[in-house]
Amino acid sequence: MSTNVTSEAPEWFRTAVATKPEHSSVTVHGARITYRCWGEPGSPGLLLVHGGAAHAGWWDHIAPRYAGERRVVALDLSGHGDSDWRDTYTLDTWADEVTAVAHAAHAGDHAVLVGHSLGGLVGIRTSVAHPDLITDLVLVDSRILDAEMLDEIQRHQPEGGIPRRSKHYPSLDAALERFRLVPDHASLDYAKDHVARQSVVRDVDGWRWKFDRGFADDLTDLPPRPPSACRLGVVHGEHGVVTPAMIDIVTAGLDQPARVVELAGAGHHIPLEQPLALMDAIDDFLRA
Repeated sequence: MSTNVTSEAPEWFRTAVATKPEHSSVTVHGARITYRCWGEPGSPGLLLVHGGAAHAGWWDHIAPRYAGERRVVALDLSGHGDSDWRDTYTLDTWADEVTAVAHAAHAGDHAVLVGHSLGGLVGIRTSVAHPDLITDLVLVDSRILDAEMLDEIQRHQPEGGIPRRSKHYPSLDAALERFRLVPDHASLDYAKDHVARQSVVRDVDGWRWKFDRGFADDLTDLPPRPPSACRLGVVHGEHGVVTPAMIDIVTAGLDQPARVVELAGAGHHIPLEQPLALMDAIDDFLRA
């Protein structure tokens, strides 16, 4: 991990990550929220929302594929990436961040939102709060929690929560050697290396992970189902965290059937495991 392996990546990946986005930020409820954009302002919007403990860089190799026809925007949710931390985090607050970023980036109304893991839950909340903004939603291995599941998670939280800052490492190489995906599954080394290098920051005490380890401490609000008029896609890994029961929960009551795609052999971290298959699934959804 300490050696940059991007040079070993296939040409499509190297070309994609060499396509540098615009970087900007907007203040939402007192916190600076950073985001990156590809494509022309005012084009139909494609919003990309990362999962828990991740960041906008997880989409660097995916976003350029759509920049010719869309305004593609990936943000760092508060508590993640280069965005500010908050005392507490809620799906409602993150939904407000997505909305503010979409408007600031000129992504237009009637946008498509693709959310991985936690990002899918944020996407559902955004589609409910702002149905005029999010009309199409793709959930990428997003675990849909019911009240019983959430209660089980809360019961296993350590008393007093967990330390919000991660431990420090003496060097960048030492930090990168400790980078792990949870749950772990076979991923592309070059994709994993690319996101790992954007996952750490240096401060006076050394190198540490950027994300706030307490980002899930207060997540007691369950996302409702998407609006019935929302066009929904569900992409999940054969070995991911999504179950048939979860798919039934999130797809119930829609005006039109959801498009459900299972990626054979994939685990939870699909953007780093099977990005080409994910892009094919997104392509099919956009064309439908």
